[in-house]
Amino acid sequence: MSGATVAGPVTTATDGTYTIDVPDSALSSDLVFKSTGGIFDDEATGASGVGTAAGAMAAFVEGGSLAAGDSVHVTPGTTIHAGLITDYGQTATEAQTAVFKAFAYNPDISIEPVDITESDALAASDLSRLAGYRAAVFSQLAQNLGLAAADQFDMFTALTQDMSDGTLDGVDANGAVAIGSTGVSLPADILNQYITTAASFTDAATASYQISYSASGMTTHGKEKFTLTITNKSDGTPVTGLVGSDSLSVMPMMYMAEMMHSTPMFSIDEPDPNAEPGVYEVTLFYLMPSRMMDGTTMGTWDLKVMVGMESAHFYPNVMMAMGDTVRVQLKGVDDTIIDMNGLEVGRTYNLFKDNLTITGAGNDSYSIFIAPIETMMSFPALLDPMTLQSGMGGTPYDVNNVTVDVNINDGGWIADYGIDNLNGVWSLDNLTLNSGENTIKVRLTVSGEIKTTNGLSAVADDNDFATFTVNVP
Repeated sequence: MSGATVAGPVTTATDGTYTIDVPDSALSSDLVFKSTGGIFDDEATGASGVGTAAGAMAAFVEGGSLAAGDSVHVTPGTTIHAGLITDYGQTATEAQTAVFKAFAYNPDISIEPVDITESDALAASDLSRLAGYRAAVFSQLAQNLGLAAADQFDMFTALTQDMSDGTLDGVDANGAVAIGSTGVSLPADILNQYITTAASFTDAATASYQISYSASGMTTHGKEKFTLTITNKSDGTPVTGLVGSDSLSVMPMMYMAEMMHSTPMFSIDEPDPNAEPGVYEVTLFYLMPSRMMDGTTMGTWDLKVMVGMESAHFYPNVMMAMGDTVRVQLKGVDDTIIDMNGLEVGRTYNLFKDNLTITGAGNDSYSIFIAPIETMMSFPALLDPMTLQSGMGGTPYDVNNVTVDVNINDGGWIADYGIDNLNGVWSLDNLTLNSGENTIKVRLTVSGEIKTTNGLSAVADDNDFATFTVNVP
């Protein structure tokens, strides 16, 4: 960080790898690994060996964190992070917060990214492919901004300058941020353009299959349906019959700043293999959005699609839902789990809006999907009976005699009103809902225990119900 060169320069091999001898005396200091020059393959354009004047990239390494044999991978994300420290005086933590706020991830110098456009990437780990995807997003963003492939290095510098004032919005304290000498400046909606670019990777391939992801509209947290179209890579023919053979699965994962977790999966269906061969409809319930309404970044959603033992990844941008309540949480009282910190806490029951049907004349219906937590990777549908695991070593919990009581617009409680559809969905039928805003209160009792909003003993009409707001046109 003092500016003195302590190792190198060395030249990278044809695959970008390098070995460099850093003196032991320097390892206790904060270090910057910096690359200049060379050629590269561009993910967005597919061009190989683009130019010979690749710009600078860098990675910041905290003093005392390296040992012999460790790896330092230099990527677009590490370059922006390092620039905020070296050029704008931010601490490593401040720079990390700024990068996460803008791009929804923390650059990790220990993870080797792979080129996700190359077939070799199929053998890489999920984290390596995720790192490669994030690099490819910057490549695609550069193309979307009308830049030549080699100009993306200037774009990294411009993004760093833009973020130096705390907000990615196309300007810094001195006005619009130019992208090198390209004649192009960062647009005011650069953050939204990055988000849109990140969600635009909707086609992926495995060794044997081509898979396309398609959502019907804006993806929001709560209930979400999307389709996967699967064809044979060799001849383009549709792949059918995967559901019955249990050969198709989807594993959602949210990568956050300091942790990761899954979300409740509901079903994978093959609607009509004769009319639409190779098309599968997936329903899941997102626990949270990628970003909040105020722009606060939560993390990155990764959908891992497995066909047999082969996998492909998609990274949807999950927006904050507007209007009706999409999820409410209740907690167990004596029904507890051991969380990831080793603490005993009340088990969380996630109650999601599933469906609303308005027909009038007392025939309206509303349904909810209930998914309790076992661990951060397991949110099974609530079935009666079943046995729930209790986190990191807790005592399993036997589920029986589940009841759902309902109160519509404070008209009084109707006991055991919900109809169990035997798949985690509970239907509330023959309702009379008003035009405009309605309130549906739900009381959940499992194995004789009323679940509460705060995990404390139930107090009638105080903490013993979940509230859904429902708007009727």
